[in-house]
Amino acid sequence: MVALGTTFSAFWIMVNNSWMRAPVGYQLQNGIFVPTDWYAIIFSPVVWVRFPHMLIAAYLTGAFCVAATGAWYRLRNTYAVESAVMLRMGLYLAAIVVPLQLFFGHLNGDFVHEKQLAKFAAIEGRWHDEQPAAEVVIAIPDPVSESNRFELKIPYLGSLIATMTLNSKEVGLTSFPREERPPVLIPFFTFRIMVGCGLLMLAIAWLGSFLLFTGRTYGQRLLLWATFLSFPLPFIATLTGWFTAEVGRQPWTVYGLVKTADAVTPHLTVAATLTSLIFFGIIYLLIFSFGTLFIYRMLKAGPSAGAAPSATNAKRPLALPGASPEAETVAAGGGR
Repeated sequence: MVALGTTFSAFWIMVNNSWMRAPVGYQLQNGIFVPTDWYAIIFSPVVWVRFPHMLIAAYLTGAFCVAATGAWYRLRNTYAVESAVMLRMGLYLAAIVVPLQLFFGHLNGDFVHEKQLAKFAAIEGRWHDEQPAAEVVIAIPDPVSESNRFELKIPYLGSLIATMTLNSKEVGLTSFPREERPPVLIPFFTFRIMVGCGLLMLAIAWLGSFLLFTGRTYGQRLLLWATFLSFPLPFIATLTGWFTAEVGRQPWTVYGLVKTADAVTPHLTVAATLTSLIFFGIIYLLIFSFGTLFIYRMLKAGPSAGAAPSATNAKRPLALPGASPEAETVAAGGGR
């Protein structure tokens, strides 16, 4: 029920967020957006690309945390049975969902390419129209000179990624007024960090699953360290993905209709907004810190902590590990 409830919560969040990127099924009444077609809103193609992308990211995060815990126990030579289950469960699941995540990420990129051309150009670091378009692998975008420094790019690959052809014309940022361009540096770098984390997770999941499935021991310890150290990757990928999405859609709150500068609540001061943001940050930082400490202590204690109570405890459930008919008879006050 918890999983189902959080999935529904994520769904409605993504419906709302996706509508702000591609508004459908509404009318403007006295300057207010009023829904008129819930079917169009809920079943928007944008929702059904972005919602699975976010949901799979959550599953992927869980899978790598479980696998990393198993690798940690294995490196410490503790809980051999439990760690083996954790590694198999986490890496096998990750091996399946990482390719799915990359697929839905590609579909999300198709939506951006079709509906948010300025954002797509910022992600690609493309300043001028190109035909055919190259793919900028790495660079340092310079908004002042409207060019990239230390640029490394691959010819034709930009067109191939965007349209699966080798000669498509791709739009550059200079085709848009400066006030309608997103900040380039953040989406450019966060997108590459997200993709890099995804490829690393794919390599670890597939290689780890192969070694587990075949029972090979060559390079196993190195893989255990890689799996253990991989647990931040899905968190980083998810956060940088959201930075790419939210910063990349600027300067719009409702894309093409309402700018962020015009969406501020009337009479709300900058100081009040900043204060509330700081308080939210402090609260979440405290929750995150205590949650991290609690999880660390729980993992350090191990899966078997407290699982073997005294046989003299008459109220101990029969299903607990270590139970035996003899022990239960003694605990109940009987004998032979």
